[in-house]
Order: sequence, then C-alpha cells, then structure tokens
Amino acid sequence: MRAVPSLPVLILLLLAPWSASADSPATLEIEQALGLGPLPVSTAHLADSAKTAEIRRQLIMQLAAGAQPAAGRSKDIFNQSLAWTELAVDSAEVEAGLSVWTLTFEAERFVRGQLLIEGLRDVEVWSQGARMQRADARVDLELAAGSTRIWILHGGAEDEAEPGLRWEGRAEHDRPGVHLGPQRRVSARLLTNAETVTGMTLSPDGRYLALNFSGRSDEADLNLRRTEIRDLSNNRILRQWTDSPPRALAWSPDSRRLAVHEGEQIWLHEMDSGQARLLARHEHIGNWRWHPSGGSILFGWTDPYKSDNKKSHRLRALEDRWATFRDNSQLFELDVNSGLIRPLTARERSVTLHDIHPDGERVLMSERLIDYSEPPHSLFRLFEIELASLEEREIGQYRLFNGALFADDGYWLLAGPGLAQGDGATTGEELIPNEYDTQLYALSADGRTARSVSRDFDPAFGSMHRLPDGDLLLSATRGEKVVLVRYQRRSERFADVATGLELMEQFVASEGRRPLVIVRGTDADAPQRVHRIDLARNRPEVLIDTRASEYADVVLGEVRPWSFTNAAGVEIEGRYYLPPDFDAERRHPLIVYYYGGTTPVNRQFTGRYPFHLWAAKGYVVYVLQPRGTIGYGQELSALHVNAWGRYTADDIIEGTERFVEAHPFVDGERIGNIGASYGGFMTMHLATLTDLYAASISHAGISAITSYWGQGWWGFGYSGIASRGSFPWNNSELYVGQSPVYHADRITTPLLLVTGDSDTNVPPGESHNMFTALKLLGREVELVEFPGEDHWILDREQRYVWWDTMLAWFDKWLKDEPEWWHHLYPETAPAD
Repeated sequence: MRAVPSLPVLILLLLAPWSASADSPATLEIEQALGLGPLPVSTAHLADSAKTAEIRRQLIMQLAAGAQPAAGRSKDIFNQSLAWTELAVDSAEVEAGLSVWTLTFEAERFVRGQLLIEGLRDVEVWSQGARMQRADARVDLELAAGSTRIWILHGGAEDEAEPGLRWEGRAEHDRPGVHLGPQRRVSARLLTNAETVTGMTLSPDGRYLALNFSGRSDEADLNLRRTEIRDLSNNRILRQWTDSPPRALAWSPDSRRLAVHEGEQIWLHEMDSGQARLLARHEHIGNWRWHPSGGSILFGWTDPYKSDNKKSHRLRALEDRWATFRDNSQLFELDVNSGLIRPLTARERSVTLHDIHPDGERVLMSERLIDYSEPPHSLFRLFEIELASLEEREIGQYRLFNGALFADDGYWLLAGPGLAQGDGATTGEELIPNEYDTQLYALSADGRTARSVSRDFDPAFGSMHRLPDGDLLLSATRGEKVVLVRYQRRSERFADVATGLELMEQFVASEGRRPLVIVRGTDADAPQRVHRIDLARNRPEVLIDTRASEYADVVLGEVRPWSFTNAAGVEIEGRYYLPPDFDAERRHPLIVYYYGGTTPVNRQFTGRYPFHLWAAKGYVVYVLQPRGTIGYGQELSALHVNAWGRYTADDIIEGTERFVEAHPFVDGERIGNIGASYGGFMTMHLATLTDLYAASISHAGISAITSYWGQGWWGFGYSGIASRGSFPWNNSELYVGQSPVYHADRITTPLLLVTGDSDTNVPPGESHNMFTALKLLGREVELVEFPGEDHWILDREQRYVWWDTMLAWFDKWLKDEPEWWHHLYPETAPAD
C-alpha cells in the first residue's frame, strides 16, 4: 500500500463535456456505467413489497462487502458466473430483470446536486450504506470531497425508453468527476466500519488463538462482532461465535480446557472432545484468570452502588465524582470441579488483582487509598495474600504505579521516575520528573526499596508480561512508535522484539519453553495486521492483513518523516501526510496537528483524528511531537511539568514555520491547526501568541487551568503531575498567566470550539469560557456541542458529523469553500 498510482489517472470524466442551463449551472451527461445482470432472480410474483425491498438490500449488502466492482470481475450467483461490464448508458440494450449499475463520483470539494435517472423501471439508488429517496426520477446527493460509490438497482428498461444518467449540480462549482475503476480514496465510513481485531487470547501452549473482531455493515444496519478460535498448527478456525460473542475467555494452564464468559454465564469447554458444561452464573464478574494448578479460577466480583437518596448527593472524596467510585469489587475463587466459590477478600474498598505467583501460593493485589497529602494526590496500597491461609501482607504504599508482577526475589513494578522508594529519576535537582514517563523497577521483597533497571532506557513502558524463564516482555513508547522489548533479567539488558509493526496495539504470549508471541497493530501508512513471532527466531509472520481485504483498492497518499532541530538544539520528531493526488507543483493547504499532553501522537493508521482522511480531502497534514512528550527520555519529558504551553508552543510555531519553509508545495497563507484535550488547550494558547494560522480548532480544550483543575473529574490528578507542587494559591503566574481565556483579547484567528456536552474530563464549560470571551470581543468563533458525548465522540453517526464539522471549518477558511460548513449549519450562511 506504500506505492500507489496517481489518483488523477484513475478519475476519468465519462465522457461528455460539462454544460450549463437555467435549471443547472453544472450538468454532466454520464455516458458509461458498470453493469451486472440481469440477475437470475425474479420478484415479480411477490406481492409483499417489503420482501422485495429486503432482497434488494441483501444484494447491495453483499456487493458492498466484497471486492469493489471492476470491469471483468465476476460474481457467482445461483450457479451462474456474471461479470461486471462497462456499458454505454444511452445505447445499452437493457434487458428486463433485476440488474445493478454502479459508478463512483470523485469530488475535489463538497458538492450538491441531483442524479437524474431516465428510462429504467423500478429504480432504487444506494449510497454510503443507505437507500436514497427519489422524487420524479431524481435523487438528491451531497458529496463530500473524496470517493462516493453509487449503486443503481433497476428492473430493466421502460417501454421504448432510452436509458440516461445525468448529474445536475446546484452551483457552478458542483462538478464531481466520475470513474468506473475499483480505486477509491479512504472514507470516514471505511475507517470506522472496516473489520479489525479488538482483542486476542493465546493458549499457554501456543496452539490456540482466540480473536475478537469488530466491524459494521451500514447496508444491513448491523454492528458486526464475532470471536473465532484458530488452531495455529494449521491456521484452521475451530469455533466461531457471532451476534453475541463471549465477553472474555481463558485457557487452563494445560490448554486442554477453555473457560468462556457468555452474558452472565461461565462455560467450561473441553478442547479435545468439544463438550461444554455450565460452570457459574453470576452478574458483574470480570478480571478473571486461571490458577496455575488448573483447579480453580480467580475473578473479581463487583457490587454496583445503588443510592437510596434521590434528593442529594454528598461527595465522600474527589474521586466520588467518578461513576464507579462507590462500586465495590472483591476477589473470589471458583473451584472448577465442585463449582464452589470462596471469597478471598472482603474489604471496604475495591481491590485489583495484578498477578498470581507461578507456584500458585500467593496473589498480588492493590487498593486505592484516599490521601491527598502529596502529589499526584493519589495513594495505592500493594499487598499479597497467601491462598492457603488467606493471610495478608502489606508490601508498601505508593503514590502512583501502573502495574506489578511477582519476581524471583521481590516484585516488578511499573511506576514514574519520581517513585519515593526508587532511584528512577535522572533529571537532577533542576527539573521535576514527569511521572507519566513510566520506568521499570525491581522492588525488594519488603517493598522498601525499588531499583530502576531502565534509568538509561528512554522509552516509557505501558504493560508487562512475565515469561516462563523470568524475563519480561514490555510494551514501550519510543517516540512516535509503540514497540515490544524483552528485558533479559540475567544480563539486565533490553532487546527489541521484531514485531513488523510501527504501532503495536496489543501482545499476548504463550507459556512454553520456546514462547510464541502474537501482536496486533498498524503502521502510519498501513492498516491493521496480526503477526506471529517465535521469540527464538525473532521474526514476524503475517496471520491477518487487512490491506488485502478491507482496504483493497484504496489509494492512500504517502507518509514521510520530517524532523527538525529547534532553536534550543533539540530534535523534534514529526511526519507528514500527502494527498493521494499529490502534485508537488501545486500549493496545498496545510493542517498542523499536535497533542503536547505528554504522550506522543503515535503512528496508528487511524483513530479519533484521521490524518489519512484529511489528506484524502486535499490537505497536507503535519504531525509533530513537541518537547514535554514521553518516549524521548526524562530530560525532555520533564519539560511538561509546570509548563502549560511553555516549550510546547515554541516548538509548534517553529516547526510550522520551518515545515512551510522546507516544503514549497505548502501554501503558507493557508495553514490550519488542531489539537484535542491538552492539544485543545494548546490551540487556544497558540491563538493568543501568533497569527500564523488562518483557522484553528480546539476539541475539548482547557481555557482556564484553575477550573479544569477543580471541575474536571481527573483534573486534580493530572495537575498533580503536570503542575506538581503548584496550586492556584501559590502559583497564579501558571494558573492565570498560562490560561488562554485571560488573554482572549489577543486572539484574531477564526476559532472553532468543539466539545461533548457530557465531557467529565475537560468539562464543556472550558469551551464556553472561550466562546463567551470571543463573542463579547467580536471575534470569529463557533462552538459546536455533541449531545450525550463525553471526552471522545464515540457514537458512530455523531462521529461522522464531528469529522465533517472539523473538515468543513478548514474548507471554509483554508480553501475559501464555505458551502459545506453552511450546509451543516445553515443558520451560519450569509443572507441572499
């Protein structure tokens, strides 16, 4: 997918020239289409029109799910092989019977118009997964920039009528191209609907792999979820669940039994015989795993909190704002043979299971304590329980840690460099370490001392897994990438595991003497794959590649690295995305994206902010990693602490200027910038410092640090790291001086503020603060809220509107194309 043909070669106007009339200033006679049919099916005898409609919907569902139509590609239907054929619309001999025509509109901007279909009977038009409404042989179409496939079902030619297809645009600029090839630009619906692996479980012996898949068919109006079990010895699928796949599953230590959590039930499956029996039926259970002996299963069992007081709510703690704070989850053990359950803990606060010792005698757990005396204003108690006696031993109390495992002599602990019991910080006395820069510690058996084994290792860790020989596998953020490393405990060295992925999303490992590892992830320019790795050979092997299935015939632009050395002498890593039809002789508008909130913008193929989609709309997209980000060493990540935009803003502004200077194909007068959460704060902050950008977008941005600190559910905890030791009463220079709303009078850039109206992380009031200020100042500002959505816009249909809103804003200000924005929000359109 890295080498792609030039998109203009694929987009051919078919074949008539544009014309204009009083009714339509942009008219195109479409002279060709791809045809399939007549199909060997008749619905003439069906009086029930609902069944006829379902038959047609079923047809479109299957055609849309398979390979894209292309001349010569065949479909087997009721033992007949039919081929897609290029046909001349006005001279086609259209036989009676159900047939399908298709073509693709290719728009360089948002266009509106009508598709006029003449001379065909029983016409039905589908586009973007929906049946389109027709009126007098006309279908209204609104096409965003990019590729839009149109399906036309019909029952043959009307009596003595000549078939015809014509596009009639509403305005002079409403002129899409048309082509018949299978190639297409990436679309919002493809990015959200393509089937991906969302979870994996590997049997201890490495033979069986369970995969959870998620996708969607808009034509069927179904979210598609399934789970399959593969035998990796021959790659055969042994079992599948569809419609209602298991919530979780786990193999016994000998890999001969599989426990499956379906709804409220746990079933035990015998891998050899295939027999299954009901093991337990309980609500609210999770975080469960087999005991090393294979005789029992440990699991968390939660009591959801239910309030009797409907008139008021007293907050017991800052954390009491969290939706699940008062729920209580305790650890239980289920005996597999008898089905008897025994409680292992019964505490007032929820507990978390971290590990079971390989000898099966002890479990490692933690609970959160309420203690605000020191930053980051959290405290966790780590303890272990002896399973035979249920005797408990406290190991220690730690302000913040991200994971713990048993070690040969003590414990492995993932925690920030400032761990009080440890020696992880390398920043000296002048800088406060960034606690998000997670280190690996060897914690003593008494819990009092923690020795960092990663002081000289720049990547920050995410998760860890203990191998049978005592080595560790760890995910690590290394700059823009997420990699897999092996910690060799005897040599105390880290070695890279070759995953074949730039961005690893998950890894699972077997427990044999020669471990097998399965990873899933993406590259910046390639969608998801699943790879198998034999650690002894350290070479990835492809199991699943969506490039050949979900993204077949998709034309992507190139992704190129681009870094620069800033004025402080620090190399700032970045990359940029080019449009699929990139022409170096043209000057393109530029979108600059950043986060700055201490984690890098990684090289995932897609995500909440889809760079390939933006590039497909004609933008060059520049992504950079300013100072303060983890993954580049403690000296740089520490610059995030007590900065709130210092350093970060300098790097973004300098990076933008240097990027434009280095790339003549970028129009320096048409630059937009966008960030979310802390990045949304950066957008507002940048707007107070520079007029470099022609349009800006802040999603869920922070306008006043004090109100975020006090009102965001996690504001006090995040600030305990990002603003360590600083509070509104002792550092007004930070809390006021770095808050964008106090400098709103400096803002001249058109600013779009976007937020979910139910955001509990960065409350919507942060956007309202800036909206009010700029409205009173008479500046160009818009505020768009998404009802019922939290920090992320997760509802599928609302996500499409969210993505459209951001692109339409940039189209308005960077391309001088306001029509899409006015279509989405017609009340903003100027009066005639």
